Amino acid sequence: MYTQTLKQAMPIVATALGRSFGVQVQVGGAQAATDGHTIWLPDLPAASELRPVAWGLLAHEASHVRHTDMAVFEAVQAQSPLRRTLLNILEDIRIERAIRQDYPGTETTLARVIDWMQATGQLQPPATEDHPARILTATLLLRLRHQVLGQTALATAAREAEQVLRQTFSASLVHRLWGLLTEVRRLGSTAEAAALAERLEQWLNAEATSPDTTSSPAPECGAEGEAEANGAAIAETPDEDGSLRDGAGADDAHPPTASSQTAEVEEGGQAPRPATTDETGGAQAPDGGGDADPHAAPQAAGTDGPESNAPNPEPEVGAAPEAATPVAGSAGGPDPSETPNGALRQALAAGEGDLTGDLFAQARQALAEAAGADDPETLRLPVGEEAFSDPHLNHLACQRVAATSRALATRLQGLVQASRMDRPGATWQGRTLLSRRLHRVGLGETRLFARPHRRPAPNTALHLLVDLSGSMSRRTEAGRPSFQVALEAALAVALALEPIAGVSVAVTAFPGEQGEDTRVSRLSRHGQSVRRRADAFDQAPRGGTPLAQALWYAAADLSLRPEPRRLILAMTDGDPNDRAAAHEILALCRDQGLETIGVGIAYDVSWLFPVSLRIQDAGDLQQALFGVAERLLISG
Repeated sequence: MYTQTLKQAMPIVATALGRSFGVQVQVGGAQAATDGHTIWLPDLPAASELRPVAWGLLAHEASHVRHTDMAVFEAVQAQSPLRRTLLNILEDIRIERAIRQDYPGTETTLARVIDWMQATGQLQPPATEDHPARILTATLLLRLRHQVLGQTALATAAREAEQVLRQTFSASLVHRLWGLLTEVRRLGSTAEAAALAERLEQWLNAEATSPDTTSSPAPECGAEGEAEANGAAIAETPDEDGSLRDGAGADDAHPPTASSQTAEVEEGGQAPRPATTDETGGAQAPDGGGDADPHAAPQAAGTDGPESNAPNPEPEVGAAPEAATPVAGSAGGPDPSETPNGALRQALAAGEGDLTGDLFAQARQALAEAAGADDPETLRLPVGEEAFSDPHLNHLACQRVAATSRALATRLQGLVQASRMDRPGATWQGRTLLSRRLHRVGLGETRLFARPHRRPAPNTALHLLVDLSGSMSRRTEAGRPSFQVALEAALAVALALEPIAGVSVAVTAFPGEQGEDTRVSRLSRHGQSVRRRADAFDQAPRGGTPLAQALWYAAADLSLRPEPRRLILAMTDGDPNDRAAAHEILALCRDQGLETIGVGIAYDVSWLFPVSLRIQDAGDLQQALFGVAERLLISG
């Protein structure tokens, strides 16, 4: 481990965040990844500058676990590289908006990843010589993160990226693209994000095969989407600070009039199309002298008609192609590789290396490199797996320990009541006289009034660890396996403590069900009904004795509890797999204020635990646990 306090230990913080997000987190090793259920992070020193990056990555991956439909997401992975990249960009925006609504603090956490990427030069706007596919996707990523997620640090990069985009593709294509992207704010599921990615790709394909990219209609996106597409020029208007304003958002989409569209096109800096020359060298109007476009805006005052030198306004979305636009590659036409259509065809045919990469893939790589190679000796915080419990068999498990748990509960309740009993003391003033002290008045005694003295109720969290290593299969003098006696004793204590106000109990068995040191079995968690989890205590011995990992898990659990008093009780019958690691964890527990008690079954654990009990036979375990319960309730 790389920290001197539990409070700063990365596994503790990561576990706390994971619980807050409702996801499973495992810290350790050299990978930063998720399988859609569990998130893995490497352990980093408390002073590491990459820790904020790790928390941002955790928040991002947690948003995937909570909000991404992995079946839909993985289905798109079989599609074209461009569609996969589009979906990744759109889905990242959607899920980060969703988790910010659930946990507003993640906005800052995620923004720190962006700050780190910019500071290290890993998030830059595309250059004009980049592949058109990268220019397209990088611009989309920067613009959407700036405008939809409000990541203002990307304002300059987004503006520079759009300038490169307009140099690569036609202004009208960019104009309609922004109109389509106004739907991003309304995406409510992975399926909707995938559908929008598909429509974007289909529309780009249609644009690429069109004779003129300035006149192909955008795909249908409903009445509201069409209005936003027609008003997309508003989205291209810069704010006072120079950043791009998303004026065609989900809540304020208003289609502009034809005259306002003309003004917007001129303000956006779109250059008028130059006049072409006919075969005789004479000047020809840009529109080729065809019929007037019924969708075009009215001519400005002072113009005389088709012969005017004023530029024609940009046609609206859905306008028909212009008649005399030269086809790429024909006489007098531009070089196909330099036309917007040519750049668009290159973008559609792009491979994986031509597109902008996954934004958080760079963060994963940096964390993995900082962690170094996976050291098998490094202690990992175990993953808690829920032990199977059959609700129909819970009553049978409770019946086996009913007599013991009832007797134990009665004795513990009596202890609690006695400890809380009102035992008044004497004071010099008050409203209630102590009659038993009146005879002392002649001796000068003046403390004759009662002063209430109430002892606080217990406010304690207990985590009980049960060793299920292979050696626990040994039989007691009564002929019963030790593991059965230990599990039944743990169940009896948990049932007896459960109804006592102010006491919270969790029971965990180690190792995991498959004997893995990196896993533990949760028999009962804090706040769960022990009676409803009683059948989970029907376990079998397996594996070795990963006591250090079990203590690490219990310490992480109790560090997140609100109770002022927290206690770990570990029952084991053998030497731990790693003595040094167990010592280190126990030292951290003491520094954090966690009490630890070891119960050795036919094994002396006094060398390890500051407070320990030795049980010669597992049959004496119940009485020993009762003594621990007394300490838990009335001491301290």
